Amino acid sequence: MSLNEQLEQMRQASWGRWPKEMLDIVLKARDDLARSGLTDRILQVGDQAPDFSLPSSQGGMVRLSDLLRRGPVVLAFYRGHW
Repeated sequence: MSLNEQLEQMRQASWGRWPKEMLDIVLKARDDLARSGLTDRILQVGDQAPDFSLPSSQGGMVRLSDLLRRGPVVLAFYRGHW
């Protein structure tokens, strides 16, 4: 079984544990986002990210281009707690 198939199986299993009202809201939001066309503009695997700066954990600023000069960079996005 491929990774995508495994992830889909996990997704379906987790959705089975959600109350129907909540699942309906999540699926509607997903479908609305897809219809908006916004997902057509997101970066794809292999695309180059635009340069940006963010605060570091030490209080300074970190620029993507500065990190890339030192080697590959992995970006992880954390959605936070809902």
